[in-house]
Amino acid sequence: MNTQINLQEVENARQEWLQSRRLGVGGSDVAAILGLSKYKSPYQLWLDKTSRSDLEDSTSEPAYWGNMLEDVVAKEYAKRNRVKVQRVNATIRNPEHEWMIANIDRAIINPDISGNVRIKDGKLTTDRILECKTANQYLAKLWGDEQSEQVPDYYLTQVQWYMGITGASMCGLGVLIGGQKFRSYQVQFDPELFEMLTDECSTFWHENVQADVPPVPTTFDDVLHRWSHHNPDQALTADDELAEIIAEYKDLNSTIKDADKELDALKLKICSRMEDAEMIIAEDKRLATFKYQERNTLDSKALKSAHPDIYEQFLKTSSTRVLRVA
Repeated sequence: MNTQINLQEVENARQEWLQSRRLGVGGSDVAAILGLSKYKSPYQLWLDKTSRSDLEDSTSEPAYWGNMLEDVVAKEYAKRNRVKVQRVNATIRNPEHEWMIANIDRAIINPDISGNVRIKDGKLTTDRILECKTANQYLAKLWGDEQSEQVPDYYLTQVQWYMGITGASMCGLGVLIGGQKFRSYQVQFDPELFEMLTDECSTFWHENVQADVPPVPTTFDDVLHRWSHHNPDQALTADDELAEIIAEYKDLNSTIKDADKELDALKLKICSRMEDAEMIIAEDKRLATFKYQERNTLDSKALKSAHPDIYEQFLKTSSTRVLRVA
């Protein structure tokens, strides 16, 4: 029973933390606002900040293991860099602009400061912080040399945001790549970059979130969400710019179709030469494979014919808007 209560308390605390993130712009939001995030567009972030989307905590495998390994990464960073780190269980807000918030992973304790790191007048009583990351091995090329400042842009904007809010002059990053390679990075605070980030995030917070005005869509999914249905009685008269865009779309689409035909022709030549061989090699290097494989699929027509009631029971209707250019 106590375990169940504790788990519920943890979940409640997690939901409260997620809700509090809607009350300002955090470090992980900055990349989305700048269009640098591969996970969320500015429009999707706006939906979240204006409570138009469900509260969602990321439960993907990478996010799960990132959370599980955070303490491991923190300890390894401390060990390799010969520093002491401390967890900071608090949301730090800029005292002048409360919408500017930071939830850092760890603080690095300054050797000349006795006692634990505290928050004083909206700033940390240390000038160094730490962020703990895990990364896919295929993204290793995005990370530069050990102990450098060469980190992915979406992490760079995050740590600059944290440093600007907490008053830190340096942020360490510990990253475990592919579960096997550990690297340390040291990023110095850049006041000019932070000023630029503040301007962009302020515009988003005040002109989009506070004014309840959606930002311009930057992905096709944004468009489909914002204008999911059409008005059959409405037609848009094309101006010169839109007519040129449509013409460019048609030309590119035609080029893609021609390229697909060429690709199919090359595929035919390769597979015809392979016959029943499994692979093509050159100088002990594998160039291509042509393997037999099986997969199970549902025969919907047969199911509908044999069991129409069951078919109707599990029939799911989906809808979307489709662009067709004449």
